[in-house]
Amino acid sequence: MKTISIGPRQSYWASALAAAVILAATSAAKANAPSSLYGLAWQEDFNGSSIDTTRWNFRTDVKALSAQLAANATIDNNQLSLLMKQESVSGKQYTGGGIVSKQQFGYGYFEVRAKTTSNHGWHNSFWMMAGDGSDTYAAGRYLEIDQSEINTQSPSQVPSGLQIWNGQAGSGANIGGPRCATYSPGFSTADAYHTYGADWREGAIDFYLDGVKYCTIAYPADQYRQDPVNIWLTALAYQAPVTVGGTPQYYDTVRFYKKDQYIMNGRYGYSESGSGWADSTLAGFGLMPQRYSCTAGAKATFAPGFNQTGQYHVYIWKTVYSNADTAAEVRVQSASDNATYTINFASGTSGWVDLGTHTFNAGQTDPAIGVTNIVHSGCQRAGAVKFIRVS
Repeated sequence: MKTISIGPRQSYWASALAAAVILAATSAAKANAPSSLYGLAWQEDFNGSSIDTTRWNFRTDVKALSAQLAANATIDNNQLSLLMKQESVSGKQYTGGGIVSKQQFGYGYFEVRAKTTSNHGWHNSFWMMAGDGSDTYAAGRYLEIDQSEINTQSPSQVPSGLQIWNGQAGSGANIGGPRCATYSPGFSTADAYHTYGADWREGAIDFYLDGVKYCTIAYPADQYRQDPVNIWLTALAYQAPVTVGGTPQYYDTVRFYKKDQYIMNGRYGYSESGSGWADSTLAGFGLMPQRYSCTAGAKATFAPGFNQTGQYHVYIWKTVYSNADTAAEVRVQSASDNATYTINFASGTSGWVDLGTHTFNAGQTDPAIGVTNIVHSGCQRAGAVKFIRVS
């Protein structure tokens, strides 16, 4: 084992909030992610007889011109079929539906194949936001990625963009909405299936249709929270005149790809041992709260569960604070080597500290990084680590 003592170093980084990795079989029709460094991490093929409620919640709110019902989300020939009906429910004259993933996701490439309904007056959307489907105005949401919000009166236009929230409940929690120019692909999205994609990456989100990137919106980590999101596939009545009886809204094969691995405290892959751990008032990477302990031997462990084997450039986030440990022990455990670094968290510049390039294997369950307050010359602070895949 080598021991390296390094000073602070702030690095520009490509980030990905950690999502629990579920390895899934790749179908023959697997689409291409933005680069070959991305690997499939999660997939839904809708190949059962009904919605898999271990993986999905139903959208059940009342909004715009319709109430959303679980009964309107069905499986038809291995695809999600969202039914639209004219019926009186909760003061509305129409009912729509949708599903919301129970799994939360961070940075990576989201993708779905979809065919727009032939009914007029509906708003069908493939989007990502924290929530369980019971209320689109619930507390706890910070980022909304609207990959496509197609109003069915204009099926040849694909509106896309972001909504940014402050995490509070209520519609007034919206604090901004940078949008793409409405994309006109030159065809009707109701005529055939098309592939919609959104790549949430460091500092920005890219929007794709059939493999063509048509928009990029900045989402800087030093300005906005980087909380994870759920996947929403929905349809609701939106604008009169509203028609029913045409084709359903279809979604077919949802995929999530990852290139990098990110872990933050309080998320999947993060654990603590020893005593004295508490929430900090200091924010770290992505404006996320940190944890700290002033007890000797307290340890924070980061174990991402890699979804693909490769070489990764490894970094740990350092928030400088006067009472922090001046000689924290940071251990990187990989398939290629084990390395120990000593980092002074009490001085220098806040930012990413470079821990070199290491090889990790898919499915590795051992901790990849352990940070121990071993010298106890101050308090250990635990924020985030990242593994940027380079090959």
